[in-house]
Amino acid sequence: MIIMLAAYRLDRLLYASYLQEVRSTTYSELLEVRESFESVLHSQSLVLRELSTFIGENPDISQKEFSARVSSIRGVEDIVRSIAAAPDMIITLVHPLEGNRGALGLDYRTNSEQYPTVKRMFMTGKEMITGPVNLAQGGSGLILRAPVYLPKLEVSSDDIADEAEQQFWGVASLVLDYQKFLAKAGFTKAEERYDLFIDISGQSPDDEGTFVYGKQALLGDDTVKLQFDFEFENWVLHATTKGGWPETYPDRWMQRTIITAAALTLMLTFIYVLWLSEKRKQAEALLNRGVGALSDGFVMFDEHDRLIMSNEKYREIYGFPESLLKPGTHLRQFLNAGLELQSKSHGHARETDWMKHRLASFDSTVPAENEQYLLDGRVIKVSDHQLENGSYVGLRVDITELVQAKKAAEAANDAKTDFMGLLSHELRTPLTVILGVARIIQNARLMPASKKLLAVHDDEKASSAETLGLANEVFDQLSSMMDRLIKSGEHLLFLVNEMLDVAKVESGSMVVEPTQCAVADIVEPVIDQLRTLSHEKGLEFEVLQDAGTVFADVVRSRQILFNLIGNAIKFTEVGFVRLKIRSEEGMVIFIVQDSGPGIPEEDLKNIFEIFYQVDSTATRRAGGTGMGLAIAQSLANLQNGSLTVSSTVGVGSCFKLSLPEAI
Repeated sequence: MIIMLAAYRLDRLLYASYLQEVRSTTYSELLEVRESFESVLHSQSLVLRELSTFIGENPDISQKEFSARVSSIRGVEDIVRSIAAAPDMIITLVHPLEGNRGALGLDYRTNSEQYPTVKRMFMTGKEMITGPVNLAQGGSGLILRAPVYLPKLEVSSDDIADEAEQQFWGVASLVLDYQKFLAKAGFTKAEERYDLFIDISGQSPDDEGTFVYGKQALLGDDTVKLQFDFEFENWVLHATTKGGWPETYPDRWMQRTIITAAALTLMLTFIYVLWLSEKRKQAEALLNRGVGALSDGFVMFDEHDRLIMSNEKYREIYGFPESLLKPGTHLRQFLNAGLELQSKSHGHARETDWMKHRLASFDSTVPAENEQYLLDGRVIKVSDHQLENGSYVGLRVDITELVQAKKAAEAANDAKTDFMGLLSHELRTPLTVILGVARIIQNARLMPASKKLLAVHDDEKASSAETLGLANEVFDQLSSMMDRLIKSGEHLLFLVNEMLDVAKVESGSMVVEPTQCAVADIVEPVIDQLRTLSHEKGLEFEVLQDAGTVFADVVRSRQILFNLIGNAIKFTEVGFVRLKIRSEEGMVIFIVQDSGPGIPEEDLKNIFEIFYQVDSTATRRAGGTGMGLAIAQSLANLQNGSLTVSSTVGVGSCFKLSLPEAI
């Protein structure tokens, strides 16, 4: 048996060596194909980028100017069928015009075949490749597309520039003749010897608008893989020889004859093998010592389900008695003892099902992995692997801490996801108002008051008083719009400042400058601004002050109180909001009470976490991002103070800010 296994192994090694040589040759030849493919696409991508830049600088380009510009761009290959531009997603510019008129007027939004790619392109902001596509002007092609934006608006150094400053113009596309492209890239010739498939990460060949090439069945095979160097997507070229890898190697019978001769020679080494058997016994003893030193539980049963060996860690995990761990103990005895430790086994039916499941996992030839939840709260990862002779080995790893950390991470991720949804809503609201008002002002002549003023201006009989009155009406309307614009801008600035404060808190760069100051300097501006808001909601706003000075950062302390009192007013519908200030043991205590809905006890311990929200729907109705409390607590800690909360559901909440009274 040893000779047969060795001969077979050597035969397989020879085959593997030959197969590796074939794979290496395949890889080398396809490197050139990949380079040609990338070279063509990169060169045409540069053409498309140059055209997109030119269009962005000349958004009102005519067909004549477009054709002239395309003709002047270097690097346009002879496989290019057409180059087009689609302002507002509708193709109105194409070169050459002759033979491609059928593409004019194509609306990407109504084209079910091409729109998914265009949509995905604007979501990622990157170029996209689609193909093969049935073209409106006839035939099939490979389409390169790029988004076109107008230049960024000029902003002052105090503003924040982001993607919102770019105005979307449309789409620029370059159409390659699909068959000519494959020939130029070398794929047509390569297909004579190889089966090929291009896999795009994150995309399925069944997805509309994606690039499709080759035999998808290759994904399940052991293929040669070549990574493409594209910025917009991860492409991998899969390849095998035509019809799959060879099943045998050349001169195999001659090689097998040599192997047989060598096997006969091995018979003369029988005495040497006997000596090796003694060495094997020594190795087994070493293995036993190694298994005993493992930090995880290990157990091994023979083909008759009798215990061969286990280590001390296995006994510690389950608390088995020493008598149970003797070699020869049957598997069922372990299962009966372990059944009592399972926290999910209740009742005879559940115990029977669990026993059947465990026996089936041991008998399965497929490696089985699952988790066991013990009564003491521990979680054990169970891995059972059956060996060729019917015996099997099992590993037991205590993953209690890992499971707990995973649950905590998932909870934190869910909280962050809710926070990002709320933040995106809050940012879009003022931006929508600002853009809406700006568009109205941009078309001020179309306002009813403006039309009346222009009509009176054209009327020679109109009096100056009438004209002045209509002009004042126009100014009043514009002033009202600008007031909305300013309020939305201030709200947006507030949100951005909150995000910047959060970034400073997380990076540890938040700085405070406490000084000895009057409590009134901190409190009075807050009261003056928020009293009106409380009166509008019909709430009783009471301030009780019994402290003179405090050692604090005036601006940051106001920020804390603005957040605490503002939240109390926003979330309280009926009743009162009260601010109490007093000195206590060298600290100035600011207490903010309300008669609002209160906070559930289970949420109190997480309320000061940056991405945690007690109720994101309530936060969205009242406005804000929910970051304020996390920032407020950090600002209090930086001033050698503290911020705590107590609350009763249905009664109200009480936030207590403590700051040093003096240095």
